[in-house]
Amino acid sequence: MAHSNDLLAEERYGQAAAALHEVVERVATVLGTEHPRVLALRQRRAAILVVGGDFRTALPEFDTLASAFARTQGPTGDAAMACLRQAAHCRAGLGQVTTALRQFRQVLTHVRAAEGDVSTTALELRRDIGLLLLAEGDVEAAKAEFVSLYEDLGVVYGPDHEESQEVGDLLTRLRFSGERQPPARFDDGSARSHQTGGPVTRRSG
Repeated sequence: MAHSNDLLAEERYGQAAAALHEVVERVATVLGTEHPRVLALRQRRAAILVVGGDFRTALPEFDTLASAFARTQGPTGDAAMACLRQAAHCRAGLGQVTTALRQFRQVLTHVRAAEGDVSTTALELRRDIGLLLLAEGDVEAAKAEFVSLYEDLGVVYGPDHEESQEVGDLLTRLRFSGERQPPARFDDGSARSHQTGGPVTRRSG
């Protein structure tokens, strides 16, 4: 684990994930593949892969983890939803827009029921959904999503907040030029912090 953390600090993401995989295999032999400790380590490894941009390798791991957490902690538990959300991010990064949209909406339904429509997580998911609708070419649906989001951001953060202004600017471009924006890299930070090992982050600069 310490070796993986050292590699991560050096931004050697692939090697950090590989080192952590070795730890996972050893611990799983003793505790079992669905022990909470093992699942947490696997989730951290998948998060490292995402930070390193390896969506293709991370995706099946998040899919497997979402199923494992659903079995062990319930299908609407926080861990299962977090992995489902990260799987959606991976699919978005790989261009699998339709499936990513379905998964984001599934998570949003759960978040709305648990936290309401204007929680930080709900607002992030709604923005992701709007961007993916644009990527799929459904401009009118994207506009509707962003109009509602812009109104709620204005209430929660105020119209001068950076996030409010970003969505407002996007709406202006869509309304007056019909411009379709490609989806930004989906990065809500949820893959970067776990119960074991601390945050997984890129260093800036």
